[in-house]
Amino acid sequence: MSDAEMKHTCIIIDDMKSHQLLLSQMAEICGLEVIGIGENGKEAIDLFDSSKPDIVFLDMRMPKYDGFYAIDGIQKISETAKIIAVTADTTTDTFGRLTSMHVPVLSKPYSMDTLKKIVTDQFPSEK
Repeated sequence: MSDAEMKHTCIIIDDMKSHQLLLSQMAEICGLEVIGIGENGKEAIDLFDSSKPDIVFLDMRMPKYDGFYAIDGIQKISETAKIIAVTADTTTDTFGRLTSMHVPVLSKPYSMDTLKKIVTDQFPSEK
């Protein structure tokens, strides 16, 4: 497979199995290869560090270690990590924090078109 044909990789972090499955299926339809799934912020950091995915889909509200914990840890490993926050939390505080961390938001519930756009926006040179 040539570089031009290689799929971008992603990991999905969400404490809800049904959300993991749905986003995995939708990501694959968008042409992404899902290389890992985790359930909390600590697993997100460990998976990112071990697999170096192109994109991290990250739920923000999880038990133990939340999405903000994961963003901080992942950005310490790679300042250029492509993280997409996946959340139903539409508060100004959450959006403000994510914006200040340079993390785009995929708001739940989301459509296939919205997912495709946010993924495409992560790779502007490929548009």
